[in-house]
Amino acid sequence: MEENAAWVGLGIFGLVVMVDVLIIGWAPYGPWNDDSFSLGVLGMIGIAALYISWYRWRFKQKGVVPWLRLWKDVRGGGVKVSIVGLMVMLGTWSLYSSGPFPPAGGLILNLIGALMILQGAYAILSSGYLSES
Repeated sequence: MEENAAWVGLGIFGLVVMVDVLIIGWAPYGPWNDDSFSLGVLGMIGIAALYISWYRWRFKQKGVVPWLRLWKDVRGGGVKVSIVGLMVMLGTWSLYSSGPFPPAGGLILNLIGALMILQGAYAILSSGYLSES
């Protein structure tokens, strides 16, 4: 139960940080006297916290690499991950093109979408063209 509470707490922390980065846009100036750089650092911390929390919830083990042997349906999962990644990127472009949101939020969401597309493409290719069987 303690371990379960740890990833839930980490996920809530990551969610709060990402709401600040993507919507509010507040960050301290930090030692580099630049609040936009601090916002980017906070965004990376929030992404890492959310990802580690999701990984521990989804795969029920510690780690950070979603090995394909952990997936139940590699090809179907790859297609779903790629589609969601494409939707994240398209949604980011339409939402952040004229919205009042801080520009760092759009960059972070585009990074997430691009990494999702890359992971999905790898899963699809490894279960098809690049498979060993």
